[in-house]
Amino acid sequence: MALNTIIRAIIAVFGLGLIVYIFMPAVSDLYYNQEGLWSTAPAEMLQTRDNIYTLLTATPLLAIGVIFIWSYVSTQSKEGY
Repeated sequence: MALNTIIRAIIAVFGLGLIVYIFMPAVSDLYYNQEGLWSTAPAEMLQTRDNIYTLLTATPLLAIGVIFIWSYVSTQSKEGY
């Protein structure tokens, strides 16, 4: 049972890494390479952009934490519940 959970956790972290590897260049391009869009934007819009970018870069760390918590909880469960 524990080996199955470990393998699933490794696959989940690997899949998360692939998702980040695929989508972060697009997010980075929207953040850094849109000079015409962001040069005339008000300060509130720039702050919102920065907050969204920070959230998108921190989300994989939270997801890895959830995967490890799920792995721990699934190995600690008792039969019969």
